[in-house]
Amino acid sequence: MKSLTPSAELQTLATEALKSLLGQVSAIKLKEMLGASTRSRNSVEFLVHVEVFGHSHLLACEARSSAEPSQLRTILRRLCDHTAQLAAEATPVIIAPFLSPEAQQLCKKCQTGFLDLEGNARLAFGEVFIGKRSHPQHQSILHKCA
Repeated sequence: MKSLTPSAELQTLATEALKSLLGQVSAIKLKEMLGASTRSRNSVEFLVHVEVFGHSHLLACEARSSAEPSQLRTILRRLCDHTAQLAAEATPVIIAPFLSPEAQQLCKKCQTGFLDLEGNARLAFGEVFIGKRSHPQHQSILHKCA
């Protein structure tokens, strides 16, 4: 069995998570996902063309192996600049294994969509707004009565 490189595995996880999220909204039709360009071991970029109520939208996605708030401002600025060059109506999207509440706030502030593999998401484009929030799993503590 062939093992995946970290960037190939990240690409697979990111694209599947995005497909799953978009598939939960019946008005969204996934038209095409344009191949990922691996920029580094920590980052993968790909474009997603969707249609909503007959209107085309472009999602410019960057999958990151890590999205620490301390690095995220620079990443978001670069992604937004890159997205603006693609199309006026393109929406930048960050996908990562986990985005802290602080990182999520930075994405909102920069009008960048986000999706993490923990189940948190926020995407807004055209007529669509998707918001998902996962709840941390709580482990129950069993108390023994004496």
